[in-house]
Amino acid sequence: MKTKERILLGALDLFNLNAATEVTTNDLARGLKMSPGNLYFHYKNKEQIVRELFKRLAQETAMIWKPQTKKSNNKEKMEMVEFIDRNLQLYWKYRFFHRELYTLRKVDPELSRLWRAHLQKMRRLMIVLHKHWVRAGVMLPIQSKYEMEFLGELLFVASNSFMQFFETVDRSPNQRTVDKARKHILRMLMPYLSVETQNSFAIFFKEK
Repeated sequence: MKTKERILLGALDLFNLNAATEVTTNDLARGLKMSPGNLYFHYKNKEQIVRELFKRLAQETAMIWKPQTKKSNNKEKMEMVEFIDRNLQLYWKYRFFHRELYTLRKVDPELSRLWRAHLQKMRRLMIVLHKHWVRAGVMLPIQSKYEMEFLGELLFVASNSFMQFFETVDRSPNQRTVDKARKHILRMLMPYLSVETQNSFAIFFKEK
């Protein structure tokens, strides 16, 4: 494994375990068993490492948001559940970023710019994805531009803040935390789903 890759993976683990805002480059070098000079040879500061990790997050998100090839209606419904799960797993993988989003952006204007560009791209992809699921009979059409923006903002806020919320409730967030988030997001989507899709998803809300 190349040194730059090892630094990124080590930083991701350390940021997720602790708080990225509290981890220093010396902490990172110590955890990777390398000299600070070697780390600085590859990345000039911690902010650059955070930005590189965010670029990976953005790339992986865009891959998930790309509509899949045409499938049967039942497979499209499960594709929606898989889509939500894959997004949440990605949030879990890069949980430090969503947990510390405001602070990280505040100290790094370039990261803030990248984040805004990412949101704009996600808004465009959401419209494409919605049309895809309407054609498949999974979702209902949304004619109002205001309603579409409202739904998009609601989902973005919920998805990006669920880690913060559940960390205040669950001492050690885990896979069960991700399952809770999926259930909440499906509930938010229910009014926008076709009746057939709503009936198919009812199983997720049964008391266990």
